[in-house]
Amino acid sequence: MIVGEVYEELRSAAALEGDRALIRIRATYQPAAGDGARIYPPTYPITEPGGSPYVVETRVVDGAERHDVLLDGVPSQANRAELALLKGLRGGRFAIPLLEICHDGAGSVVLTSLELPHRFADAYLRDSEIDGVKFDKTVLGQAFQSASADDATALFQHDPGSVVFGAWNSHRKGRQAKFPRIYASEIVGWDPRVGERKAGRMDPLNLTGNAKPDGDEWIFVAAGAKVKGERLSERGHGNIAPNSAHGGVTITSAQRFATVSFAGLDRLGFGKASDKVSVAARTALAAYALLADRLAFSAPSLWLRSGCELVTINDTLEWVNRGGTADSFSLNTADAIALYTHAAQVVANLGLPLSLETVQLTPTTSLAAAIDFALTKTDTTGD
Repeated sequence: MIVGEVYEELRSAAALEGDRALIRIRATYQPAAGDGARIYPPTYPITEPGGSPYVVETRVVDGAERHDVLLDGVPSQANRAELALLKGLRGGRFAIPLLEICHDGAGSVVLTSLELPHRFADAYLRDSEIDGVKFDKTVLGQAFQSASADDATALFQHDPGSVVFGAWNSHRKGRQAKFPRIYASEIVGWDPRVGERKAGRMDPLNLTGNAKPDGDEWIFVAAGAKVKGERLSERGHGNIAPNSAHGGVTITSAQRFATVSFAGLDRLGFGKASDKVSVAARTALAAYALLADRLAFSAPSLWLRSGCELVTINDTLEWVNRGGTADSFSLNTADAIALYTHAAQVVANLGLPLSLETVQLTPTTSLAAAIDFALTKTDTTGD
């Protein structure tokens, strides 16, 4: 399909005019090292004796139970999509709304709205300023705080990721707006077999003895000397005997499940905007979601973390219809950029443009001090 045709399908679906229910994206992967190779899922605290650090569960597939292990959850996948958008923006491939907190103290730090855990509602924004005015007291900050499902205009124009990937205003008292995500993605590994391994360290010089703390430094204490000290291993020296460590898993294959929800988009209103403008805004949000997905996940391989790289076997996009039927369509990265750009232009022509000029903020004095301490572990607020 050419971009114009995809846009018209997207607009019609966002208007709930036909039988299009949602967009479904499926991808199948294999471990980079091939069949039988070990990969490493994310780890979580073990809550019961003998439990696994991985999320191993059972799902129903084609009417039968099948075991899987979580390789990348919905929040993590959203973060990857956001970082892909940020990379594309900084590479000059397209323009999207962005807020940017810049700090130049003990170190140079730049945080953007595509990196903040709570998105529009994040404490980093609350504790930053625009031209000396705390963000929540600025016109934009107040518009963010008054945003709701009935009127998401401010977020649409200045931080569409908050409604696409979801956000909850949990860091402020009183009214707490929630925006459920309209795009979701996760990756699982099928038929996992949990492995075992032993982890240790061999010191190239086989250092022995202890280390007596001396401020930020330490003094060597020979083994057997009656001086209280720490083990050299606690200072990164000496041998560490092999001990049990999480051993990864082997899987038969991995699969990604992603959706863009038109029913979720339909929950969003834009104040007094007409139905035509509102549909155009929802269409632009769907295009934004597809852009993020294609940027983050359409490559021939996918790197999730050390020891977990996957090779793409296939990748399909489908319009899912009423009744469960599906129609496949294609959308590469270049087409996704063109689709988003076209959708943004359409809604701008109707009087609801995306704000494409980056909003610059600086941390408050207290936040700046906290950032400097985190960078140096030294209190810089004194003399």
